[in-house]
Amino acid sequence: MYRFLPRLLYRHTFHLRLPHRGLKAPAASPKGLLAVPDIDGAALLRQVKPAVPNDLYVSCTTFESLGKITSVLKKYPKVQFLNDNKLYPRDLRKVDSSSIDVAPSIMVRQNNAIIVNLLHIKAIIQKDNLKVFDTVNLQAANKLGLFMYDLELKLKTPSSLPFEFKALECILISVLSYLEAELQTHMSACGKILAELEDHISRENLQELLIKLKTLTSFYQRATLIRDVLEELLDNDEDLNDLYLTSSKKFDPSSGNTDYSDAEMILETYYRHCDEVVQQAGSLISDIKATEEIVNIILDANRNSLMLFELKVTIYTLGFTVATLTPAFYGMNLKNYIEESNLGFGLVVVFSIIQGIIITIWNFKKLYRVQKMTMMSNAPTSIKSVILNRNYRPYLWRRKWTRALYGNKREYNTPTKNERDAIWQMINDDKNMR
Repeated sequence: MYRFLPRLLYRHTFHLRLPHRGLKAPAASPKGLLAVPDIDGAALLRQVKPAVPNDLYVSCTTFESLGKITSVLKKYPKVQFLNDNKLYPRDLRKVDSSSIDVAPSIMVRQNNAIIVNLLHIKAIIQKDNLKVFDTVNLQAANKLGLFMYDLELKLKTPSSLPFEFKALECILISVLSYLEAELQTHMSACGKILAELEDHISRENLQELLIKLKTLTSFYQRATLIRDVLEELLDNDEDLNDLYLTSSKKFDPSSGNTDYSDAEMILETYYRHCDEVVQQAGSLISDIKATEEIVNIILDANRNSLMLFELKVTIYTLGFTVATLTPAFYGMNLKNYIEESNLGFGLVVVFSIIQGIIITIWNFKKLYRVQKMTMMSNAPTSIKSVILNRNYRPYLWRRKWTRALYGNKREYNTPTKNERDAIWQMINDDKNMR
């Protein structure tokens, strides 16, 4: 009956199944196994729908230790499922079909189960079976179908490792393969945009790069969380001990003969692999941010160049305006006694040109001073700069008016004895009045 399941799981793992040629489609069972007549692949793709979350039931596919599939998309009442597998409700929250993304985790229950929640894979590993739970996400369901097809083939392959380690390794291989594929997609897309920005800076490329950076940052966070999960599992000797479900060991921290080489080898291998993915993603994010900073610097330089050009045009305009001021006065319909002079026109033209040139040169000198930048531009560099500094001008004006009113007298005569007595008398009289 299950000979056609590898081909089915390779296509889709949903509520519909495509029977093998020559076999009749079995009727729908009350446990949740559904079957449909023989249809082509295009019709199957149109009818396939993800699983619908249910608060009373959980749906999963069960694999035996030799890779045989005992149930497909079978629904269990949650209370019965928890009692049969000796789990707690909090354990089921990590693997239950839900539209809410849960942080990646690998939880170990001593001598009972390994609860895995990594990306699109939510599973419970026991010493003699593996339960893979459904998902409500369409894209994740496609990936889950490929994983289950590959899982069946690998579980049937003979190996000296215990079943729980074979299942855990299959899950880690699928997760890291997906991370690598997504990383290559991000690198090719972002690399193309960065190459185009080196030749030409456009608004479309910058907008597309911002969108790619957001998705890449999300991918980087997910990969980092998976790496942290593996690192935390490696650092905890008690969890490493509880990973052995087939040959359970009692954890004794005082004993120095504990050997977790099989578990450590698997976890360290995929931890390093995941760390490489995280490092490459982080390097790509750094390249994008460095490119953004360079682009901002270039845009700021262009903006400053435009402002400088505008200031130069304004200075030239001011110079021409000042140069035409005197001819404007000269052209008024009033008697100025210059019309009769033969040199009047030439003198007015020369004076106007000289006046405009002087104003233009003076403004350009001011602009050149503004353009000069120093590391200590805010600190006074000379006495003249201190005097011209606006912060010192009120003090200088007060000092000037004080000298004008009271003179430059800086020496004061001490009061005599009679004057001191008079002052003390005035102070005592004032106290008595109070």
